[in-house]
Amino acid sequence: MAVPGQGSSVLLAEDDVASRMATRMYLQRLGYHVGETADGPSTLREASLGRYDIVLLDLGIPAVQGDEVLTKLRQDSAIPVIVLTGQAEESERVRILDLGADDYMVKPFSLPEMEARIRAVLRRGHLERAVDRIERPGLLIDRVSHRVEIQRRVIDLTPKEFDLFAFLASSPGKVFTRAELLEKVWGSSPEWQDPATVTEHIRRLRLKVEDNPLKPYWLQTVRGIGYRFAE
Repeated sequence: MAVPGQGSSVLLAEDDVASRMATRMYLQRLGYHVGETADGPSTLREASLGRYDIVLLDLGIPAVQGDEVLTKLRQDSAIPVIVLTGQAEESERVRILDLGADDYMVKPFSLPEMEARIRAVLRRGHLERAVDRIERPGLLIDRVSHRVEIQRRVIDLTPKEFDLFAFLASSPGKVFTRAELLEKVWGSSPEWQDPATVTEHIRRLRLKVEDNPLKPYWLQTVRGIGYRFAE
């Protein structure tokens, strides 16, 4: 895996030739290595080769739709994915992030902003790899296999639920606001994504990981501020 920024390898999955060319040329000028695909099957084949640090995935690619490609990528690897789409509805953003996207950009967008988001996602992943395994009495979180066990019972989490749970668990006792969690886990901000997204994910997580979701042990609410993981 390359250090975030210049020299990183990007797989660009986009069926629009003009858009793909403009994006490729821009990223190459900044020092990125860029591979190109124009449909779902070729994207999955290229991504499986292990050559790339991140995927830019247009949801409109043919043959296998983008959300199916995203789901398959998340089943087979932990490669970061930034989804590109023309749909701006919040419900659609939440759906795609729940499928495991690391970030989400609505067309049209500027190429400098896209490159900044690439760096942010790669930087976040680069830091997170420092702790691949979290172990506490009765708890195991394995980032490599995306596996959570509580009292030796495997907990079935969506990719974004896992990201949120693992992020909070990596800093036990530290309180994070909803805005901070949007930034750290979703790569987003309250300006373009409702902080209620965080609240809903915490609610779902508690139903899965807590013995009593109404009196949570692992995921604690700090009234008026945000959330923290049990110390």
